[in-house]
Amino acid sequence: MGFLEYDLSVGAEVRELQQAARRFAMEVMRPAGLAIDRLPAAAAAAPESPLFSVLRQASALGYTRLAGPEELGGLNLSPLTSAIVLEELAFGSLGLAGTFFLSGTHANVALLTGRPEAIEAFALPYYRSNDASIRGCWAITEPDHGSDTLGVMRPELVVKLPGQVVARRDGDQWILRGQKSAWVSNGPIATHAMLNVHLEPEAGMDRGGICLLPLDLPGVSHGPALEKHGLRSLPQGPLYFDDVRVPRWSMVIEADGYAAYMENHLSAFNAGVGIITTGLARAAYEAALAYTGERVQGGRPIFEHQSVRARLFRMFQLVQASRTLARNVWVYNTTQIATGGRAALEHSIAAKVFCTQAAHEVATLAVQLHGGNGMTREYPVEMFLRDATALTVADGENSFLAQIGASLLAESRGGQ
Repeated sequence: MGFLEYDLSVGAEVRELQQAARRFAMEVMRPAGLAIDRLPAAAAAAPESPLFSVLRQASALGYTRLAGPEELGGLNLSPLTSAIVLEELAFGSLGLAGTFFLSGTHANVALLTGRPEAIEAFALPYYRSNDASIRGCWAITEPDHGSDTLGVMRPELVVKLPGQVVARRDGDQWILRGQKSAWVSNGPIATHAMLNVHLEPEAGMDRGGICLLPLDLPGVSHGPALEKHGLRSLPQGPLYFDDVRVPRWSMVIEADGYAAYMENHLSAFNAGVGIITTGLARAAYEAALAYTGERVQGGRPIFEHQSVRARLFRMFQLVQASRTLARNVWVYNTTQIATGGRAALEHSIAAKVFCTQAAHEVATLAVQLHGGNGMTREYPVEMFLRDATALTVADGENSFLAQIGASLLAESRGGQ
């Protein structure tokens, strides 16, 4: 069941891509996402998990390489088209869509930096692969540092403590030592990483760096997959670094450029979370709309009850508003980043916070409209609510992100 497309510039070709993504989402991702959700975390990340079959199919179709250059093997979708496709994939399974989204992180960062060694080592192999044998992750969160790692672009929010993965120079190499926490998305299945490191142990967390590396180097180890409440089809787990040596060029961002880089990176990722969250909210809304047309109480479908209709219309409003905000911010900020302009981080944060809160409200209402059935595994809405809850803290806890956003608003008022 589709929504009214407000953007009249969306043509037939894009609509065909949208329909194809919707079929893949419903025929492959939704049943696989539900099956993986029911597995223990270790089984969900194990080689025989259905996760890898879905990843291979998604990779063959290009869904793990939406925006990459066509000459390298990407689909080269525009920001608008990639937003439309990504929402459809998340409609099928939020966790699996997140896995696709993160898989190319190291390759996309290599392309963005323009460094020939990084492109040769990370971008070309990834974009030339269509079997999901290369899987990336973004490793930033640490045992003692979570959302506070994200405020490095705002002086008043910089944590004056060292990070827990430290890199030190040794000639033409960097030596990495430390631990990333169990919340690294794709951590248990990743073959490569974009790794946030601390470069100046005596300074605050704004003196960091971005390192790209394969995760089969001597000294790298994966921890167990995390057993968690929501987003169970997106494996998460810790990474350990025991004097891991990487070439100097693999530190693609060093301390002087770190804060500005993180501002751009968060601008893209927070807007992306808004897109996939819209897909989740739509899934919960459509499930509730269908159920209320079938479930009979008082001798008639519950959709005919006034209070049910009021709640459905509230859900409809939230989904439409989420899509409009997230899509527009995604298109603006990813275009700015790709063309060397300045992304508007406060707008990406607004999209992430609004869309995740909206999805949580929509999923809660979907469970309520299912009555007791909403709390059973017979219906997917209980999973939608668990996934929506997880997103209010993933990619930056909403209250902390709001602090960054408010700080940027103060800057626009001249620092008042």
